[in-house]
Amino acid sequence: MKSPGVCLNRSFLFASLALGLLVPQATLGQGQIDPSLPSEPLFYTRKFLMTPGIDTVKDPHAVLPPLTTKQKYQLFWLRSTDISVPVEAGFLAGFSQMMRNSPRYGTDSGAFAARFGSYAGNKITCNFFEDAFLPSIFKEDPRYFRKGEGSIKSRLLYALKQEWIARKDSGGSGFNYSEVLGVGMSTTLGDAWYPRKRVRSGGLTFDGTTERYAAKLGFSAMRNIVREFSGRRETIKSDVSAGPQP
Repeated sequence: MKSPGVCLNRSFLFASLALGLLVPQATLGQGQIDPSLPSEPLFYTRKFLMTPGIDTVKDPHAVLPPLTTKQKYQLFWLRSTDISVPVEAGFLAGFSQMMRNSPRYGTDSGAFAARFGSYAGNKITCNFFEDAFLPSIFKEDPRYFRKGEGSIKSRLLYALKQEWIARKDSGGSGFNYSEVLGVGMSTTLGDAWYPRKRVRSGGLTFDGTTERYAAKLGFSAMRNIVREFSGRRETIKSDVSAGPQP
């Protein structure tokens, strides 16, 4: 019998996939990519003075040039070396240990350290696949473009839809291979440091991997919602060459 967590995560996976594929692409925000524009520098921004906002386009009416391959790797580097990575990993490790979720490392202090390392590693590998490696291959823009207008419901649906629909460097839109494949590749790679002693007791199973995959997509969707509704807050900006700001 499958656990409630597996069933819930699978339900989210299929429901969000249906949303991404069936809702018309006309619901995309006004922000656009124009490949005819000259390249512009990235700017380092923050949300709530904690999480990096460099991967979010705040202005729903922005018309921007596509990111270069170098900029996509810059985006990965800046997000992966930000102070928010260990903060997020610590929160998720603590929550996972409290709930005794998969991966099943145990409940002692050593288990917390193992969970922390696992979540931090997963975060960085996700950033690599979603921000740099796959967007460079599929010519996709890894940034989140805010809708910023309309009803709360329309903006919520838009934020969820962005898990499946991406803007292309050519200016169009299409299936978000970088997100969907990137999360899957990161989840599969994460199995490499899963406790070997748990494999025989069901630690590494299709259900377990699917549960982790769906949970990551769900967490990413929640992050999109935060991006969508926090875009009008004040941010700290600086040229990317100056590095992260405190």
